[in-house]
Amino acid sequence: MTTSYAEQSTQHKQCVTTVVVTVLAIVFLFLRLLARRVKKVHLGADDWTLIVGLIFVLVVAGLNYAAVHYGMGTHTDTISLADQMMYFKLLYVFEPIYITTAGIIKFSVLLMYYRIFPVRYIKLGGYILGGLTLAWVISIDLLAIFQCTPISKAFDRTLPGHCINLKGALIGNGAPNFITDILILALPAKLIWGLQANVWQRVSVICVFLTGSFVVFASIYRFSLIFKFNIEDIAWTLADAQTWCVVEVAAAVISACLPTTAPLVRICTRRLVSTAQSLSRSKASQSNGTALSKINAGGTRSINVEESITIQTEIANKNHANDANSSYALSDMSPRGSSHFKGKGWTMISTDFEHDSDSVGN
Repeated sequence: MTTSYAEQSTQHKQCVTTVVVTVLAIVFLFLRLLARRVKKVHLGADDWTLIVGLIFVLVVAGLNYAAVHYGMGTHTDTISLADQMMYFKLLYVFEPIYITTAGIIKFSVLLMYYRIFPVRYIKLGGYILGGLTLAWVISIDLLAIFQCTPISKAFDRTLPGHCINLKGALIGNGAPNFITDILILALPAKLIWGLQANVWQRVSVICVFLTGSFVVFASIYRFSLIFKFNIEDIAWTLADAQTWCVVEVAAAVISACLPTTAPLVRICTRRLVSTAQSLSRSKASQSNGTALSKINAGGTRSINVEESITIQTEIANKNHANDANSSYALSDMSPRGSSHFKGKGWTMISTDFEHDSDSVGN
């Protein structure tokens, strides 16, 4: 049966998506803070900035959820006038808060880069991208706040006055957003590729940082949804794009947390490997003991138990060596020809600061 115009709704999808991505963002930030505690590292500026960013994500998610309650995801002309008014008010508040949230998380990522890679060109690139991000946030926030004259016309369409081309403004906002995401994502690639490690290890570390590419995907996908926007049916045509704003900022929090959760991953991996090795050794010992008993009982053959233990020890040591070679982290690597030192829970990757002008930053 074909759904009638009045019954068309995407509200369930908007609610489920909002809740799921918000919960994931909370979980990953908790894991980030847990990793800091496990490594006994004090929280830095990047951590505190991301905590503030998560608070803003919760606000954005709450506004989106409330917008659904007042009709977002259904056709505008099927919503009562009172609910329309409330929805437009929520949308008016949503726009600048979303932009501010995205900006805060970008700053957190740049601060994290500086904490991990305190070298000249990362610092310079961080200043440039941070300045561009700040300019973007301020300009788009002002545009969102003063989009109509009088301002109240933005949420009361019955008032006389005029507004900017909202669709054009949204498109103009989206392009700089995902461009800065791409530039921030690419910033440490050169330094990571210069780590003293084999190609596979370097590719693996880059892939950890490239998990942030989902933020770029979310930003670009949300940008594409804006082209469906119709000013005559805002609640219906803007619903997906608005929900993907929540997806984008939540994914940004998750991506910012992934590189910092490496200590937890290594601990879990080591415990799993240790448990598997213990079980394997136990089964091997039982099997060897049974075989020895049967052979000695039959009188057909004798085996030197010391030789058996020696063989097992050599195998165990070989397995241990293989395990050690198969695990690595940023702390095991440093840029070619440079020094490295421990600091703030990470192995800071740096060139000789006394000759900074000749460093990687050049």
